[in-house]
This record gives sequence, structure tokens and C-alpha cells, in this order.
Amino acid sequence: MAVVTVAVDAVVALFSLTMAVAAPLFDSQVVLPPGLYPAPLVGIFRWFIAEFGHYVVADPPPFFRGLVWLDLAFLWPVSVANLYGILARRRWSAATSLMAGVYMLTYLVVQLQPSLLPITYHVLPRFLQRNFVIRA
Repeated sequence: MAVVTVAVDAVVALFSLTMAVAAPLFDSQVVLPPGLYPAPLVGIFRWFIAEFGHYVVADPPPFFRGLVWLDLAFLWPVSVANLYGILARRRWSAATSLMAGVYMLTYLVVQLQPSLLPITYHVLPRFLQRNFVIRA
């Protein structure tokens, strides 16, 4: 059981380290002006957009900007606290891990919903038009 705990702690610590570094350096470039960052970071950000064709990052819609602000305001501090809690063996690190996990699950559902369930955008309006009278 101790081996599993150590393995899970290592995975969560790696995730927290990644988020603690990536959120202020890369995610924040979506909402803040590029002049605030050194040229190599802006180059990596532009390379990512060009290489992977990430249209949401290239031209972020308002909901995505809101999610990035939530990343910076909530997930980044929780990830830093989580990393400290795991490395210092604090008991409360389980709570911060749970908070980060629930946030990431919610974030990914919002991000992946259009690609996982594209039919809802076409079927739902027709269903509503046929079965419900919408009055202005």
C-alpha cells in the first residue's frame, strides 16, 4: 500500500509542478499582453498554436478567457500549495489534491464537450423547437 501511495504522490506532485510552472508562464499569455513576456516564451507559445492548430488558444473566445483567469486565480495557488503539502508530507495535501482534481475535471469537460458530443449542438435545438413552444 505504501508503494501505491508514493506513486500517486509522485504523479500528483508532477502534475502540480507542471501547473505551477505552466500557468503563469504559458496559460497567462492567453489573457495578458505578449509584451509582458520574454521573446522565447512568446515564441514557444506561437509555436504551440502553429504546430497543434489550437484554434481556441489562437483566438480565445470569452469563455476560454474566463477559464484561464480561473486557472490563474484558483488552480495555480492550489497547485503550489499542493506541491508544498506533498513534499512536506502535510495531511491537508489530500484536500488540495481533491480540489485540483475536481477543478481539472470540470475544466476538461468544458474544453472537450464540443469534440466529444458534437451532435448535441445540432439535435438539441430541433428537439426544443418540436417539443416546446418558445414564446418571446
